Amino acid sequence: MRNTQLITVAGYVLTLLALPVVAGDFEDGQKFFANKDYVRAVESLTKSAEQGNIKAQLQLGIRNFIGLSMPQNYQQAAFWYHKASEQGSSSAQLQLGGMYDDGIGIEQDYQQALTWYLKAAEQGNSVAQIKLGNMYTNGNGVIQDYIEADKWFIIADASGHSGGNKNRKLVEKHMTPEQVNEAKKRAGDWTAERKLP
Repeated sequence: MRNTQLITVAGYVLTLLALPVVAGDFEDGQKFFANKDYVRAVESLTKSAEQGNIKAQLQLGIRNFIGLSMPQNYQQAAFWYHKASEQGSSSAQLQLGGMYDDGIGIEQDYQQALTWYLKAAEQGNSVAQIKLGNMYTNGNGVIQDYIEADKWFIIADASGHSGGNKNRKLVEKHMTPEQVNEAKKRAGDWTAERKLP
């Protein structure tokens, strides 16, 4: 029993000692990028990302996706977005959903897009909420459903995304007053369950 406790305590100590290194590698990477030392910057960011730093993973995803300070590499972007998404980054989930939605660098897969957009939307990401509304409006990977689309546009509008109101007006032209009321009810229920604004 004592050996197990010692091993557990040792594990906690090693984890705590490693945390500043992870943060340090990320911060070093930022400094190297600022100084245009891209080789060292990528090395530091990659080391930090491999150790689980979500900010480093997201940044590598972004930099690989747009080719910022490194060659554009969609497969690496998807890899790092996926790592950060699994840790709960709504920004990474949105980006990964977009890659699947548009088939950029990976095979187009609306179900995967829907999955990642939903995860981001659940965290209050208003852009992901708009993307979900668009999927339901157009029937991409889902059965076309104006009520569900309007629900997501209402939620995005309440989250402060200007596209929410604009898209609501467009989709509601195809809906009856009863359908609009149902969309409002669904949006209200969704928001109440999550205690979002």
